Amino acid sequence: MFKQKISITINSSIDRHKLFDEFEFLMISLCKTGQVTGDYETSFITGKELISFQPTLEKSSLSKKYNDEYVNQRIKNLEDWCHSKLKTAVIGKVIPAHKGVCTCKKPACYILFTHVFNDSGCIECGTCKKIVPLYKLTQLTSSDRYDIFMWESDYKSCDQLQLGCTVGEKWATKQMSDPGSQLSKEGIKICNRLKERTGVSTYYYLHNYRPSLLARTKQGYVLPATENGY
Repeated sequence: MFKQKISITINSSIDRHKLFDEFEFLMISLCKTGQVTGDYETSFITGKELISFQPTLEKSSLSKKYNDEYVNQRIKNLEDWCHSKLKTAVIGKVIPAHKGVCTCKKPACYILFTHVFNDSGCIECGTCKKIVPLYKLTQLTSSDRYDIFMWESDYKSCDQLQLGCTVGEKWATKQMSDPGSQLSKEGIKICNRLKERTGVSTYYYLHNYRPSLLARTKQGYVLPATENGY
């Protein structure tokens, strides 16, 4: 993973609150496309420069070719208002290791999985076990990416609750471990959509918090997504 500086110089008298809000909306849009990943960092203004430091999977993650229509519109608004161009620059490599980015031409399958400490992405390649960036799944629509983004956020919230072992632990654990829960149903819908869009079979990772249950589940932790749900 890499840390990148995203910035724009303010060469106008545009209201800075309005400008800052639009810049934040751009960061959120980049998160939804998968171009920005991990822990989202708040932007700031110093002098005449609006800046954000964000993590990306690759040096090229912020390339224009990966932008969707919402990212492009936010950039256009900012550049028109500031009378300058948005700039990006790789400033360093993130030390904590991650699985790396998938380069397989024909993956055997995908696995939809995340956890509260995951900062790289929720789609894994079944062949190389590395992360498949959302922005490289060109068959997906903006709506598809949004649904994946929201499911991942919800899953991490549930994982945080069950790890906290206090408020909501039982409910959160059930959401993650029950194939009939709302969280699992949403995840399985996404798996089905990924298969429909990409032609690659996609499996849903079902949390198993009791090892004794694993012996009674032939397929272990990973359930295939089917039209019937699981």
